[in-house]
Amino acid sequence: MSLKREITISPTTRIEGHGKVTITLNEAGNVSDAYFYATEIRGFDYFLRGMDAERLPFIISRICGVCSTAHVLASVKAIESIYGTEITETARKLRELLLMAQIITNHSLVFFFLTLPDFWFSTEENPSKRNMFQIMREKPEVGKKAVTLRSFGVHLLDVVGKREVHILSAIPGGIINPLKEHERQSLLVLAQEANEIVKEALTLGKELFERNWEGFKKAGDYKTHYMALTKDDAVEFYDGKISVMDPEGQTVSEFSADDYMEHVEEKTYEWTYAKFAYLKELGWPNGIVQVGSTARMNVNKKMTTGLAYKELNEFKRKFGSPAHTTLLLDYARLIDLLHACERAKELLEDENLTRTDTRVKVTPKAGTGVGVVEAPRGTLAHEYVLTKDGRLESMKLIIPTQLNNAAINLNLKDAAAEFIHKGEVKPGLLNRVEMIVRAYDPCIKCATRQVNEDLTVEVRNSKGELIRIPGV
Repeated sequence: MSLKREITISPTTRIEGHGKVTITLNEAGNVSDAYFYATEIRGFDYFLRGMDAERLPFIISRICGVCSTAHVLASVKAIESIYGTEITETARKLRELLLMAQIITNHSLVFFFLTLPDFWFSTEENPSKRNMFQIMREKPEVGKKAVTLRSFGVHLLDVVGKREVHILSAIPGGIINPLKEHERQSLLVLAQEANEIVKEALTLGKELFERNWEGFKKAGDYKTHYMALTKDDAVEFYDGKISVMDPEGQTVSEFSADDYMEHVEEKTYEWTYAKFAYLKELGWPNGIVQVGSTARMNVNKKMTTGLAYKELNEFKRKFGSPAHTTLLLDYARLIDLLHACERAKELLEDENLTRTDTRVKVTPKAGTGVGVVEAPRGTLAHEYVLTKDGRLESMKLIIPTQLNNAAINLNLKDAAAEFIHKGEVKPGLLNRVEMIVRAYDPCIKCATRQVNEDLTVEVRNSKGELIRIPGV
């Protein structure tokens, strides 16, 4: 195959936002490196300075439409940390329910519409056919159940958050609107249906994963540290401490949200606006760390809901602990989804969820505070510095995709090396590169606070000259 060709993925297929991948070759025609680009800064970190803290959660959520709820909750927790505010148990449960709704909406979208085609179709299949619409032509009921499951999460956000995207109910001090009893009962009925659908989704995912496992193992097995929230050794999304596990499975540190920025540092490269976050005490590159669904499974010993706990045990038995294979992210994401549906149902079964003590008074003051939650893509941290009159002096966000950025680039290099040898490109490069990026479910807008171009795959020689490859 001649190397003087070009592959372009345009528009971006099945990831949040847009990006660009460049693969460089050495003089022998083999892969020397791979880069996942993000371009054009957006500047959220700067134009929010001076804003009243109570307005921050509503504006900061505009960083992203997909994971906006997690940003709102991290934001209010950071502000409450500065004010010394303790919210009520009712408000905490409602916030956890909102976070479960965020996991349900995101993970059902990612599994059914973004990554399921990677399981369903061969890597060598024409990319134009590897999509959910093609699956629905073969199995219409899969699409119907996907929409029903995601609709449950969206409806939860609408009822409890008072808006489907960029929720309004979570504020510093708690929740504005208590949940009404008729709303709880209606949502509980939907939760029961969602729990049946998610079990079917997990069964489908496991069957397809087992069928493709031999190929998936070749898609990357880069060993790093892993980080996630934990509470009593169990997966936690809203509260808890941050735990770090080394590549051999040993817990090397555990710290509170207040100390988060003492343990995580950022690094920049001139070729991308997406920063790289890593463990400060280990330095770069030894401190490369991953967050997200697989990290949650690795770091924690159990889940707090019954079926998800069983699935976690099976996951660890099959793949070890810690598990390293990149595409296990898709499997672990299904366990997250199962847990979120189960936990949402548990919360809705609690009659005390409709208590009206959902808000406490806050008193603005100066200080620095950090709010941490588990977003769909991993550990999310907001650090704010506020003035004495409650205005934002500065902010720092550590986004899950920043923490995963190094691993994405390293895994892209491994994937490209499998398909390019001595200048020859094997069929499937395009699909495999996308699968690696897609497995991490990167939120490019969150990681960069910027606008990006469509994803483009480029292969360059050792002199940096563009080599054009025909579509594969």
